[in-house]
Amino acid sequence: MTEQKRKNTLATGFGFVAIVLWATTVPVARGVLEKLDVWLGAALIFLPSGILLILLTTLRARGFRWILHLSMRHLVFCGPLFIGYLCLFYLALGLAETRSEAIVVGLINYLWPTMILLFAIPLLGRRPRRLAFAVGSAISLGGIVLAMSVQAESLGALIGALGTSGLPMLLALVASVMWGLYSNLAKRYPQTISTGAVGLFLLVTGLSLLAASGKEWGGVDWTLKAIGELSYMIVFPASLAYCFWDIAMRDGNIALLGSASNLIPVLATLLAGVYLQVTLGWGLLGGAMGVVLGAFLCQLAFRQGTR
Repeated sequence: MTEQKRKNTLATGFGFVAIVLWATTVPVARGVLEKLDVWLGAALIFLPSGILLILLTTLRARGFRWILHLSMRHLVFCGPLFIGYLCLFYLALGLAETRSEAIVVGLINYLWPTMILLFAIPLLGRRPRRLAFAVGSAISLGGIVLAMSVQAESLGALIGALGTSGLPMLLALVASVMWGLYSNLAKRYPQTISTGAVGLFLLVTGLSLLAASGKEWGGVDWTLKAIGELSYMIVFPASLAYCFWDIAMRDGNIALLGSASNLIPVLATLLAGVYLQVTLGWGLLGGAMGVVLGAFLCQLAFRQGTR
């Protein structure tokens, strides 16, 4: 095996690790938010993770001069979308009334692969096969509806459920739209120091949520499990996963990792069911598979379309 091929294989492996770490976000983050309050819990995830990423970037760059090389266009156009995505998604996870609803919120968030492709049409000039893309989008949305209908015995009950728990699901939907926009604008206005920019975005997110929380630190129940879950979220999904993904995007097999990322909804749903002790019926599993299938068809529509 040549040195370049070994480097490519290792980088691709880092990408797969990042995918698995991100798939654990919904169950572990929900655990943190249940114990530490929605606003404060999210703030305590992003504030330290932002500091950690900034430190890692500074160590790699051997100083803080990397800040001078940041792309201002990326900061201006992509920063607010990244920060908004994190705020809305984690608020949606925390505001979900039950753990089953939190899993559905996670599935709605995982519409972002389809959103990325949708916004690539006007922002990047991509032209997919329209029928295949429409069918894929419809299947993804159908998967969400199926997952939402898990606890509803009728159409009226489903509409009623939307009335009582619609805010978290709406927040998750808007978050997926924001991530779709962010991903396309990040490609249009690429960042020269990606991990450093993400660290700054995480830091601003944490500070914003901390300012909005207004919760006394003394009122938090610091159990060993809460500390363990918080530490895991800070170090792995919110920090190292971004570093691993950055390496994978530079030197790994991007096509393979792009296809593999479509499996996150199913993997995240299975992990959430086990960790949150939620029985996964055919509605939730079928919904997750619908989101995956829809994303795959949308991706296929772009591959077969013209640029």
